[in-house]
Amino acid sequence: MEYPTAEATIPGRPILSYFRRLFVAVDQLLNVIFGGDPDETMSSRAGKDARRGKVFACILCKFLDLFEKDHCEKAIERDRGKRPGQYDAPHWTDPKS
Repeated sequence: MEYPTAEATIPGRPILSYFRRLFVAVDQLLNVIFGGDPDETMSSRAGKDARRGKVFACILCKFLDLFEKDHCEKAIERDRGKRPGQYDAPHWTDPKS
């Protein structure tokens, strides 16, 4: 069997890619179970909440730092979540104008 790119021919690479996708899917499932957006990972959500000072998110991010430094910060997806952009700087607009 030929692979479309030379990178995919590295022994074990397809299996590693499969498990990476599987872990992301489980991560997204956990986020949905806890009331999050189905297209966002727990790491992204925790990173956003840690910026807001939420205790559980800070603890989760510290734990994930054991495996990858600044994991939650790196995982933040600004365009994902229940309210995309909610963690941007607040904008005030006068509803009468």
